[in-house]
Amino acid sequence: MLNFIKYHWFGLLISTAFGLFLVQFFIVLFAPHHDLQNRGFVPCTNQMAEQVETCNYAKICVLKAVSDNTFCDTKVIVSGFSKWIKGEQPRPWSNYFFVPEYPQQTEDPDEELEEFYKENPDLQEQMQKIKQQYLELEKKNDEARKAAGVETE
Repeated sequence: MLNFIKYHWFGLLISTAFGLFLVQFFIVLFAPHHDLQNRGFVPCTNQMAEQVETCNYAKICVLKAVSDNTFCDTKVIVSGFSKWIKGEQPRPWSNYFFVPEYPQQTEDPDEELEEFYKENPDLQEQMQKIKQQYLELEKKNDEARKAAGVETE
């Protein structure tokens, strides 16, 4: 056994790291990411969204935001395990596998919007007509460009 580890230590190390990454991936995949109480992976998700939003399409910036999110997710998993060891929660996954709370819609629907729908009962039909007109206009535009000898994209 010691001889096997001696010859295959690198493969075992890489396999273990990859296995841990897959476990974390599936934990994060199935955990809720929206909650009123900001529990679990919600702060990490919000932080990553803010970083990507301010990124201005720089590839390195997006990669940094994703890697920061991975480390943040790891901290949430480790903190759940440590809280379980200390007896602060019943299970190691209690801090990130939970039933999320969503905001309750207590407001009445917008009256102006209801009036608009009442005035335009055939809204979907109107949108289909507009879409058809758009397609016809695009077709005419392409024909005019071909006739003029202009290249199209």
